[in-house]
Amino acid sequence: MSALNQIILEGNAVKDAEVRTKPWGTRFGALSLANNHYYKDKKGNFADEVSYFDVVVFGEGSLSNLVKNAKKGSSIRVIGRIKQERWESKDGKKVSRNVIIAQHIDFLKKPKNQENLEYTKTNEKKILADLVESYSGIMKELDDTEESITVDEEEATF
Repeated sequence: MSALNQIILEGNAVKDAEVRTKPWGTRFGALSLANNHYYKDKKGNFADEVSYFDVVVFGEGSLSNLVKNAKKGSSIRVIGRIKQERWESKDGKKVSRNVIIAQHIDFLKKPKNQENLEYTKTNEKKILADLVESYSGIMKELDDTEESITVDEEEATF
């Protein structure tokens, strides 16, 4: 059975990105993104639903870029994978949370007018089409072989 775990998320930074250190010494970047979902409610009125996502970034080269560019309110696109963290709280309860392990981050410029907004939408469609094409090619290759593929996540010690 193949297991695909990939997410593309765009949102705004809730606060400035931070550099943190795991207990065993691995440094990582921490970022929280707010993502808005717009829909019509039962009465036909537009409603807004906000979701918040924790993003983790590994790799020393990425950390300085993250801290420099990921400021509160900045628009960011993350491509990565979802990781579930599980632990036992101090009172003995089992708890978990999902985080996004970033594999690629784009720092986006907010459109200033409708012309830029249309360009952004066209650009997003092209990026998504390219990702779908890549995914289709990867899945075809995986369907045609029984070999295993190892992905080396540089400096990503969990």
